[in-house]
Amino acid sequence: MKYQSIVFSGLPGAGKSTLVAKLKEIYKWPVLSVGDLWRARWANLYPDKKISFEEYWRTTSSEDNRQVNVDFREQAAINHLLGDSRYTTYLKDLPVLLIFLTADLDTRAKRGVGLAKYNGNGEKEIKEILYRREADEVAASKRLFGYDYRDPANYHLVLNTAMLSQEEEIAVIQGVIQNGDIYRNQVNL
Repeated sequence: MKYQSIVFSGLPGAGKSTLVAKLKEIYKWPVLSVGDLWRARWANLYPDKKISFEEYWRTTSSEDNRQVNVDFREQAAINHLLGDSRYTTYLKDLPVLLIFLTADLDTRAKRGVGLAKYNGNGEKEIKEILYRREADEVAASKRLFGYDYRDPANYHLVLNTAMLSQEEEIAVIQGVIQNGDIYRNQVNL
């Protein structure tokens, strides 16, 4: 299959945003992030950050979540894009390369130290945030779409970012885009 877009899912802190930014430099495709859409809504509703993004996201309705994903699908169906969407099962019939990024919790927490979104929290606190976020997102994927978004069967490619350098990740993805013939491979070097 020839892929016209690449959409990433993955565990919180696994490196989706970083990898998307690097691939944007290579492909010059626009970036569409469901998370950014939600963060913009949160910033508009809570400019004083009275509640955390995670608290806000936990209270969003199923209808709102489905609509954001429907809007995302419409864009993925007609445009070349690099996407970041936690729930991707609704894209399986499109010419979109679906990639899941994973890494162990310790690695993901270490990556979060010093990032503004974690408000100066240490590694232990970030682990708790990531653990809670993953649990919330698993519950939401089951409630909204009837599946666990972490299931590798829903992706063309699974990359363990704790075991690959960013250069290796990019090389694998470029190979898939150039060849267009990958079918459910996992790369966990």
